[in-house]
Amino acid sequence: MSEGKGKNPYVSIFITLVFICAGIGVLALTKHVAKIEGDAVFVALILIPVFIYLVLIGKVENVSIGSKGVSASLIKESFNDTKKHVEDIVTEISEYEQERSTYLGKLNQILRQRRRFCLIYADVDNLRQHTRKIFLNEKEQCESLADRRPEYKIREEIIRELSFALADAFCEHKIKDAKYDIFSLEEPDLAMIARETNLEQAISVAQKGQEIFKNSTAKANFEGLNATIALVSRDEMKDPRPRALDETACDRLIYGKKQGRGGIYDSSPY
Repeated sequence: MSEGKGKNPYVSIFITLVFICAGIGVLALTKHVAKIEGDAVFVALILIPVFIYLVLIGKVENVSIGSKGVSASLIKESFNDTKKHVEDIVTEISEYEQERSTYLGKLNQILRQRRRFCLIYADVDNLRQHTRKIFLNEKEQCESLADRRPEYKIREEIIRELSFALADAFCEHKIKDAKYDIFSLEEPDLAMIARETNLEQAISVAQKGQEIFKNSTAKANFEGLNATIALVSRDEMKDPRPRALDETACDRLIYGKKQGRGGIYDSSPY
């Protein structure tokens, strides 16, 4: 190891001398052949050895010398590949977060109004397993591919049933001046902002929503599915922020699903 380290300075000096000689040689070429004079000579002295090095390592397609100076065409394939890969990642992330960004924006707008509200986060229990089971059942029952649904379509229909169930439950309660907004997210399946609603009313809406969802999915041959629900009241936090409320609701829902699916979890001690 010590011998290799001792040789490195000599190798560096040799390479440096090679590039200096190349630079001087090309400098003479630029002055006498390409007729480059003045400040351009010094620019050429600095840049041309660099261009030569880039040609040697395959990063430059060609170098041209003329009366307008020195130019080089860089090979862009690797850069374009990297750029495309980064753009794909950014697009994927932005699409994934687009609905949540819209949701958080709405939540922030409601927070500024300083009115009471509750968040109702709902997740269909064992959604992936149910979706796959329905998909395979249709494979056995349907004679044509045209009659079958892809798994994502089945999933969308189940979540749509949950959305209607929560909306119907909210409307049935006829809470004075109350409004609601429902968002379909990656996690959880649905987030409802129940405006002008206290925690007790939100619990009642959640219970009724679960009941309607179970009955409607049973009628739709989805076997009577259940949903786990987490509730967060605006009043729980002294100075609530959209992200903090969202994280609290998500954490509560995750905790609830670990404790027992199909339940309703609020700020009460677990």
